[in-house]
Amino acid sequence: MSLEVVAAIIFVENKILVTQRKYHKNAAFSYKFEFPGGKVENNEDKITALRRELLEELNLELTHFKHFASYNYRYDIDKIKLHFFLSNINELKLTLKVHEAYKLVTIKQLSKLDWLAADYEVIKKLESKFL
Repeated sequence: MSLEVVAAIIFVENKILVTQRKYHKNAAFSYKFEFPGGKVENNEDKITALRRELLEELNLELTHFKHFASYNYRYDIDKIKLHFFLSNINELKLTLKVHEAYKLVTIKQLSKLDWLAADYEVIKKLESKFL
């Protein structure tokens, strides 16, 4: 069985909001950058899950999302199905509740960060679409 995971690619003017995970005993996850989001709970649709995760993790309330990409990825024994959604906000007011840090970066800067392995595919798609 695979986990369903949703993530938001949030544009703030011409930059994208990225979050950095805190320390994790598994180095594959420790201090890695990611697009904010999380797991889809039982009986939850993807947008509801994404809105809930953004509120829980960053105290961000977003309403408009456009599907950008979906694909499968395998971490060791865990299989996940990732769904990425584009969104944008004019003014960034957030509260870090579970992350170490956040950054606003350009699309060109994305690939220079140390990402969760599953996110590199969507970064390539962003580069090919927006650069």
